[in-house]
Amino acid sequence: MRRLIAILSPVLLSTCLTGQAPQAPQTARQALIEMFLGSAPNHLEKHLPDATRKSLQKLDSGDGRSLLSEFSLIATQAKASGANVQTFDTGPTLVSLDQQDQPAEHVDITVEGDDLMGDEDQIELALHLTRGGKEQALPFIPHFTFSMKTEADVWRLNEISVTVRVPLADPDFLKSIEDRQRAQNEQTTIWSLRTVTESEKAYAKVQGGYACSLSALTKKTANGEMFFWDPQLATGKKGGYIFAISSCDASHYKIVAEPAVPDSGQRAFCSDEGGAIRAAADGKATSCLSSGEAVEDERATGIAVASAQMDTQPAASDAAAQATPRAAPARPESSGTTMHATATPASASGLPRVRVSQGVMAGMALSKVPVRYPADAKAARVQGQVVVRVLVSKTGDVQSVHLMSGDPLLAPAAIEAVKQWKYRPYILNGNAVEVDTTATVIFSLAGN
Repeated sequence: MRRLIAILSPVLLSTCLTGQAPQAPQTARQALIEMFLGSAPNHLEKHLPDATRKSLQKLDSGDGRSLLSEFSLIATQAKASGANVQTFDTGPTLVSLDQQDQPAEHVDITVEGDDLMGDEDQIELALHLTRGGKEQALPFIPHFTFSMKTEADVWRLNEISVTVRVPLADPDFLKSIEDRQRAQNEQTTIWSLRTVTESEKAYAKVQGGYACSLSALTKKTANGEMFFWDPQLATGKKGGYIFAISSCDASHYKIVAEPAVPDSGQRAFCSDEGGAIRAAADGKATSCLSSGEAVEDERATGIAVASAQMDTQPAASDAAAQATPRAAPARPESSGTTMHATATPASASGLPRVRVSQGVMAGMALSKVPVRYPADAKAARVQGQVVVRVLVSKTGDVQSVHLMSGDPLLAPAAIEAVKQWKYRPYILNGNAVEVDTTATVIFSLAGN
């Protein structure tokens, strides 16, 4: 009994003096959350070993900030992107994240193991992605182990281990990979057809008739002008599809894209001088031309391209630049698609804001900073598209850019470039208004 009283006396005394029970010491799990998602100025360095903190403070990123402060931007960037982040001190989930721009997509970081032994704790975490209520199989399944140890009564991160598991024989995993690749191939093909139709419009305007081959679009005019900027697509093979122009003369043409591998489950796509894209579920170009169903993809026009061989991107075509945006649906003279400008809630500044399709805004672009292909992405042979949501001010300046989809190695370069784009002011009822739109940047390793 005396021993029990001796143990409890400090606790009881503290409660009597302050009126509150003493605060429980921070757990390793709470320290890990604070380290990466805290808001205090020293939320990261507080949980690093003294030796590590001193070493990192000596390193400079080249712009006056230490490498340590670069790591501290994780929480800031997550909040700035509009993500809803929740953390949990107990239970199977450590972090839950929802993107405002993608409400159907949900990310969980779960606790797979928490091995506490004295002043050391090993916490194992796993990443889970859910779309539309269904968990997605990732290309690989990463596990992270954080080794924590107390130092001066504070939990410090001593080591991070990363393991990757790829269940190659799992039928569900393989199917999800096939579905993802199929969807990516089809979307890339739709964008490629859009590129061809826009290039054909520009070509016909200068040459007086349509080009009857993809290679003809890559030839320079006497003025050194090119109508086509994708050397891989110019070969007629890209993204698992074979492209061809047929039934062509000065006034008409048809462009088809058929899966290179029969029975791959991918659709065939086709278009013509009208610009509308159709698809056939059986993967046959002939079916697409005769009875293909229309494909709605408003985002697929006005695409910026960054290739491993070319650090510049095409300017908007003259035809697109002459398109006049309206509050009501408008049909450009040389396009078979309808572009819309729809009203959205007023912005924080009180100005009216409208949602405008990417194709219309591409025609209003005054300048586009070239997208630089990231060296690490190029070295890793990473390519694909990055889609961002863009808010444009009434003066035509880009106010903010938020990532909607894209590879983490490519996204920063795309965002940095789009932030510096400049547009003509969007006029609605005689007044300049703010615009909510999207932009797409494609990174291609074509030719390498």
